[in-house]
Amino acid sequence: MIERIHLDPKLEKCLATLKRGSRRAGLAADRVETIIVEVKRGKLPPGEMCTFTRNGETRIKGCRKYDLGAGYRLVTLKQGDDLYLLFVGTHDECSRWIENNREHLPLEMITERCRTVKRSVREKAPSAKASRLPDGAPDEDWIPPLDERDLRIIFSGLVGGN
Repeated sequence: MIERIHLDPKLEKCLATLKRGSRRAGLAADRVETIIVEVKRGKLPPGEMCTFTRNGETRIKGCRKYDLGAGYRLVTLKQGDDLYLLFVGTHDECSRWIENNREHLPLEMITERCRTVKRSVREKAPSAKASRLPDGAPDEDWIPPLDERDLRIIFSGLVGGN
């Protein structure tokens, strides 16, 4: 469960740049701002508001890229109960940012310069699904929902390639 949200000032600069850009860039910036507001309120985890990128992100441990549409991505990092919102931009810009921070992502420096917000606690009835998870199970906030198209691609070999 996400307890603290850290907003990198560089993310805020990126959002300002996107708002001054094209209509699509402005829509991506608006979507990120909506995500930030909803995560702060404790309404939804980010994975329920927009989808992960198809291939995910393995270059930085705990890093996730969200597809904002129109070729824009949001780069986040989850470490324990902390969610870092780090960068937003085009696919190529995000890929370049991740590559530049791949070797050493200074979380201490990022935490110092970030604006930290505690997430509002939402009341949630305990679900049967949550009670079945063993201690130390992966956080469900990072498991993307699969639609029928994804399942067909994954299991196409079992069905005979239909």
